[in-house]
Amino acid sequence: MKVFLVQLVRYLTNQVIANIPIASLRHQWYRHVNGVEIGEGSTVLMQAYLYVGIGRRKNKPGISIGKHTVISRQCCLDGRGGLRIGDNVSISPGVWLLTDEHDMNDPTFGESFAPIEIDDYAWLGSRALVLPGVKIGRGAVVAAGAVVTKDVAPLQIVGGVPAKPLGTRSSDLSYVLNFRPAFE
Repeated sequence: MKVFLVQLVRYLTNQVIANIPIASLRHQWYRHVNGVEIGEGSTVLMQAYLYVGIGRRKNKPGISIGKHTVISRQCCLDGRGGLRIGDNVSISPGVWLLTDEHDMNDPTFGESFAPIEIDDYAWLGSRALVLPGVKIGRGAVVAAGAVVTKDVAPLQIVGGVPAKPLGTRSSDLSYVLNFRPAFE
């Protein structure tokens, strides 16, 4: 029965709630049903896919989003292994943050979980993929389409498959993201 209930909540979260065009209503569901922590001024836009259960596990949110952060459309947020996103983070459309992977050599195709941490002022370009156990440092930039398999240092710019260093971002970051469309 518990597995069915989790599947039902996941279905409602991603097929019904994710398509409601009013962020405050979606956020209420994410907070109160899924146990997601969403900071002041942050928004999760429509059509985001959340891998979460019901409520919090061990009194911790599977997904924690800081203040003034924007999660764009069609992003996949996997909270099963733990996902922490800082303040003023810009996550572009189609980004996947995966905290679960399978061992291809395990005869039972076993799963392993590892948390993802994204620090303040990071910017992830469209269709980037971040794999389990990765930490993205303060102000780092992940280029569009990059596959991030290793930690990204603060202010580092990475891109490619797998992601490799491309440069360094300016360190004087002080902006506040206030993107809150009326219907989105």
